[in-house]
Amino acid sequence: MNAAGIDGCPGGWVAARAENGRVYSIDLVPHLHGLKTGYGEEIWIDMPIGLPSASAYPRKAEREARKLLKPRASSVFTVPCREVLHTEGYREANRLHRELTGQGISRQSWYLFSKIKEAEVLANRMNQTMIREAHPELVFYGLSGKTMKHSKKKAAGMGERLDVLKAYFPDAEKQYEAAAGRWLRKEAAKDDIIDAMGLAVAATHPDLQRKTVLPEDEPDETGLGMNISYSIRKV
Repeated sequence: MNAAGIDGCPGGWVAARAENGRVYSIDLVPHLHGLKTGYGEEIWIDMPIGLPSASAYPRKAEREARKLLKPRASSVFTVPCREVLHTEGYREANRLHRELTGQGISRQSWYLFSKIKEAEVLANRMNQTMIREAHPELVFYGLSGKTMKHSKKKAAGMGERLDVLKAYFPDAEKQYEAAAGRWLRKEAAKDDIIDAMGLAVAATHPDLQRKTVLPEDEPDETGLGMNISYSIRKV
């Protein structure tokens, strides 16, 4: 199995490619339409695929992911409703979202709008069975069988997650260090690299079983399926 794990970063997107659980390349691409060919049979991406309408807000997928993560439930942000995706500016998006759903949106959510749009274009371009929404904290939960103890932004948290990856492929730290030395933090943070690697491992390792937080994808009003993927060790 050959696939890519993709995580958003300040300079665009970190894309880690893996085959049978071993990451063999890590790239930084400014835009998803700039992805090279040969990214494998699937893409797992840390970005919402499918948005709820205001009447169906919030998505069930976030609720179920938070139940699994518990102490790290706050790492799962609430996806905005589709009606605000093309608004002009944060104030207008926040006002309209509050008017439609009774809740505002954070600036963090607003800053992700451009990347959500990019991911949606890619999902519409591809067969959606080839692109799956994934969440790094959920992925590391599945790989390790427990939620991570430390924040991924801290040295202890990065080490904790690298230890999880090394259990699946021993040269994980070597691959990580090679990539981390190539880019400035304003281009790609260290945790962005680790997250992309985790997604790639979860998508491809033969000892893992695919899971989703919902039994079946829930289609949004455009037909995109809303769900979040992760993997656990086969019993």
